[in-house]
Amino acid sequence: MVPVEPDRQRSPIDSPDSPVSPQSESQGGLSGPASPSALILLPDTEEQDLYDLESDDDESDDECDSQLEVQRLPIPPLGNALVFLYLLSPYLRLGALYITDGGDPISLRYGLLTLMFAASLSTFCRHLWFMLGRYLRKFTFEDILIEAFVRGRGQGRQHIFARCIISSAVALFRVLLAAMYFRDSVNSVLQLVPEDMRSFSLLYISAFLGFFVLVLSIPNTVAAKPVIYASTLSTTSYLAWLIAVSHANATGSLGPVTSWPQRGILWIIYSSIVFACTTTLTVPLSASLTGSLVVWPVKQHRTRRFKLLNISSTVLATLLMLPLVAFASLRAINLSGRTLATPSSVLVPILRATTISLAIPSIIVSTPMPRFLHMGHCRPPTTPVKFFYVLSAVLLSLASPSVANTIRDLTLVLACSGTFLLPALTHVTIHYLRRPLAIVVPQEPHPVAASPRSTIAGSRSASRPSVDPLLQRKERYLQRRRLGKRLLWDVGIWLVLIPTCICAFIWAAGCLLGKW
Repeated sequence: MVPVEPDRQRSPIDSPDSPVSPQSESQGGLSGPASPSALILLPDTEEQDLYDLESDDDESDDECDSQLEVQRLPIPPLGNALVFLYLLSPYLRLGALYITDGGDPISLRYGLLTLMFAASLSTFCRHLWFMLGRYLRKFTFEDILIEAFVRGRGQGRQHIFARCIISSAVALFRVLLAAMYFRDSVNSVLQLVPEDMRSFSLLYISAFLGFFVLVLSIPNTVAAKPVIYASTLSTTSYLAWLIAVSHANATGSLGPVTSWPQRGILWIIYSSIVFACTTTLTVPLSASLTGSLVVWPVKQHRTRRFKLLNISSTVLATLLMLPLVAFASLRAINLSGRTLATPSSVLVPILRATTISLAIPSIIVSTPMPRFLHMGHCRPPTTPVKFFYVLSAVLLSLASPSVANTIRDLTLVLACSGTFLLPALTHVTIHYLRRPLAIVVPQEPHPVAASPRSTIAGSRSASRPSVDPLLQRKERYLQRRRLGKRLLWDVGIWLVLIPTCICAFIWAAGCLLGKW
């Protein structure tokens, strides 16, 4: 083995096995016992690029402990078609259906710009989660957050408490989201019931729908066939609903309905468009796609595969939501008397209820079990926990209009924060407030927070006196290279994503305080 120059990229001639290696010719004595320099064999870490969309990945990362990684995946390995389905289906759910439900008339230009901008940010944040998971080598959402916001490593009390908080917060959000879906599904079915029988039918419809969702939510993973079939039928039902609504708008078969669902303070058409672009399950889905390459190796690289699936699903969902934005801008909706113009056809409410209700099982199945329920070695069965989730969602869906408004506003804030703001804060914390992960220098057992000015300064502090100077120079060079390739993401986060989130929260605070 021979020392590798820090400012050179490795090539076949620099291989330690090459008889014509320039290092071996110029420094032949270094390989002997009297050499003052340590003998170092550096891996091809220059080729690993975690933030470049167009570069190749280091395939050697998957060869180490591959079977163990597959066993640790929160979702079993999935093929491209199923990953595409779960990336597409969150767009074609309640948020898209809300676009045509009501609100002040909007301009077609501003509506399309809002849709394009929200969809672009959603794609950006999805790939950001994917890259953060690859950089930290984490498979779950809570592992990434713990790595970013909890000091220290291992399974100490801080980590256990943080996991309990994160899992409980995610479970609360999923239950609130499922309650919204239950309430809208029941309201859609109630449109077909005579008005004098609606109060009597409400409990029976809610109970039947809750039992139906519970049966489909028994599996422990979204890779199970019942959940896959339900998500596929939900997406198909959305397409049929879109066709029915388009036909109703083209023929003018619209009639006033006085039973439109209650909304919260923050719900307007623009916020409905943004809510339609919120997604979940990005981290486990990307890890599941990674695991599929271990089980079924292919020639395509992981980053390019996920990028293709991410962009294609977002583009297709945007095209399927464009007609809804056009319908919302072309219709003048009078909300002074709580009336809403909706298609009077029987098919539209049925397709709407089918689309929403079949989307609930994937939400319940992907809801994590709070960590405090299985602290220690005993893990309770998942079926009672899912029954508790479904029962809680059904009961919340039957709440009074004022409580329902609060639930909708809180769910909107949580969904937008988790999709847009949280990945930005996680990226900033990991790369500006945390010490960068070493590339070739061995990591110290107790890392210390680095200066937020740059990751280069952190890499200098990471160097220990006992580490060979060649490794230190190599580490600094690779950290600069990584920082340069991350500049595009930093610009997008600091100049676009974070300012947009700040403006959105200022608007939300003003609405809640009644300022505008």
